Amino acid sequence: MAADAILCVAPDDHILSVNRGAQQMFGWTAAELVGQPFSVLLPEEELARGEMDWMRRTTLAQGSIRDYETRRKTKSGRIIDVSLTRTAVYDDTGNLIGYSAILRDISERKRIERQLLAAERLATAGQVAAGVAHEIGAPLTAIAVSVDHMLQSRCAICGGGEEMQVLLSQTDRIAKLARRLVNLAKPAGLVFNPTLVNDVVEQATSLVQPQLGRHRIRLELELADGLPTIDADDAQLQQVLINLFLNAQRAMAETGGKLRVVTRPTADDQVEIVVSDTGPGIAESDLPHIFTPFFSRSGGTGLGLALAAQIVKSHRGAIDALSEPGRGATFTIHLPASVNS
Repeated sequence: MAADAILCVAPDDHILSVNRGAQQMFGWTAAELVGQPFSVLLPEEELARGEMDWMRRTTLAQGSIRDYETRRKTKSGRIIDVSLTRTAVYDDTGNLIGYSAILRDISERKRIERQLLAAERLATAGQVAAGVAHEIGAPLTAIAVSVDHMLQSRCAICGGGEEMQVLLSQTDRIAKLARRLVNLAKPAGLVFNPTLVNDVVEQATSLVQPQLGRHRIRLELELADGLPTIDADDAQLQQVLINLFLNAQRAMAETGGKLRVVTRPTADDQVEIVVSDTGPGIAESDLPHIFTPFFSRSGGTGLGLALAAQIVKSHRGAIDALSEPGRGATFTIHLPASVNS
């Protein structure tokens, strides 16, 4: 008896047959599932994101989708995490006759990953908090000086207006920094919304820029105009970028250097974020393992890049790395544009 769910699907995405594993996984009998559209298994959130259209386009263009992590809905309404492999099936004359779909329940693994992600988010928040605390010191001092001056002058008509503006602007600055830190440390459940990649990059860089400056690391942003929106959890994408930024900071901590972040569109309806540094680079023998959990050469947890890869994958994207020893490292994040963008 197969533990995986196996379904045969017609070209119009109606279910033709299911195995016993599918019946056990989803709680429907074969008679109840056969004839239903495959979309009956998709949660409302995935339908709204256009996942059915994306699966259809991608399978027809590439022949298959392999080990795609997503969510599915059981008869009772319970949402489970699954790994999906979907393959186009053709007859001898090259005509499409349907699709095969194999789904594996990965709910327990995803639960453990979410626990690890929560721990990593707290660790990252702790690293960023030091920089934020240092940055907060300057506006607080400005506020104290301005308030003291206003108290001494009793906010005279000719002397209080400018100081009040300083007070308001610096207080607003503190509030923004605090909100971003709270967003970074919030629970790790995915919440997708139409998102502008450039906004995510700017918010992430604002959190780490003080630390970069103290290590003599120059930040360069090259953000393309008019990028399409993506469906994303902006806080989790910030987590990915901050992990990359902090890795680059550690790599260049002794010598300083340059951290460059580029956003750009691609010809295949994707948006790319490229993060490159001028550090010592990554050994060629290490490159195949850097996204493996607990792999670390720097003495860290070894979870940052592994969890970054999982977050990107949950956004239907991919992340890859290139490096030459002595010439820095480059990470490229590929994210699909929103269906309606």
